[in-house]
Amino acid sequence: MKSVKLVIFLHLVALVFVAGYGQQPPAALRVVSLHTVLTEIAREIGGAQVQVTGLVRPGADPHLFEPSPADMRRLGEADLVLAGGLGLETYLPRLAAEIAPGRLIEVGARLSDPLKGLSAHRSDESPVSDEYDPHWWQGIGQVLVAVSIVEQEMSRCRPAFATEYAGNATAYRARLTALQAWADAEVNQLPAARRQLVTTHDAFGYFAREHGFTVHPLLGLSTADDANAKHVASIIDLIRLHHIKAVFAEGSSNPRLIEAIVRETPAKLGGSLYADGLGVTEATTYEAMIRHNITAIVAALR
Repeated sequence: MKSVKLVIFLHLVALVFVAGYGQQPPAALRVVSLHTVLTEIAREIGGAQVQVTGLVRPGADPHLFEPSPADMRRLGEADLVLAGGLGLETYLPRLAAEIAPGRLIEVGARLSDPLKGLSAHRSDESPVSDEYDPHWWQGIGQVLVAVSIVEQEMSRCRPAFATEYAGNATAYRARLTALQAWADAEVNQLPAARRQLVTTHDAFGYFAREHGFTVHPLLGLSTADDANAKHVASIIDLIRLHHIKAVFAEGSSNPRLIEAIVRETPAKLGGSLYADGLGVTEATTYEAMIRHNITAIVAALR
């Protein structure tokens, strides 16, 4: 009798083992990102349970990026495609036809209270553009929202990893919240009158809104925009009138225009800011990018 019970027990154990062995764990989520900050967000949240391919490389200008045929294949094979949105990727309508429904996520389009761009560089001189500002990563508060959006979408695609994603996202948000507190303390060293930011293109609106700056870009929302001579002359006059101490180049933009401003005014070159994403040798993480930019701005305008 005991031997019969033992045989039955061993048979049940074998069945459980075989059933468990036949169940393969979910495959790692395949994410393709169209912006360096989104690439970092996906990797921070996904950890070991995600394969992230960033098509726009650090140091590259996302305004000028166009996906190659090989990129299009990667996009078509992805479980999730993360785009900056708000007009940053002008090729998105073409991508939408190639990507399965529900896989293309325009993160910027789901952020709260997106900004409109400035349009003083235009010939009509209207103060506000009808285009949204796609540079939402310059506001830490917007990045905190973006983290939640990406976490939600990754969990939708791989519910089995939702708990792990949530834990990673919580830890990442804690670091960003600490970064936000540091940024506030640094900027508070500048009196309000000195919070005037002259840059190459209109990329720092979200930063300005968070920290009480007024931005004076030489170009519009894209680095591909042409300079308007009348607007550039008005910026030169403004620098002289308000005694703005420094102006700033950008890592992914041609520095010639901002260097011309330095030659025509008493302002010095305050350094190069990371406007459109992460860098190659420095500012290689989002936290490092923000620290670099704020340190340069405060030091030059103090």
